[in-house]
Amino acid sequence: MGDLRECPSCALEFEDDGQKACPYCGYEFPRQRTSVKAVAVVLILIMLWFALQGLF
Repeated sequence: MGDLRECPSCALEFEDDGQKACPYCGYEFPRQRTSVKAVAVVLILIMLWFALQGLF
């Protein structure tokens, strides 16, 4: 049994099994690009590096 996911369009819950669209209303979920995730990770690492440099 998977996790439940709520559709932001129709507010109905359904089992999240990696679907790209709501099975009830057809709302297509936006896809987050991999590059956005990579940039976020890099920025977090840079902020941590600066924070650790300030401690020493």
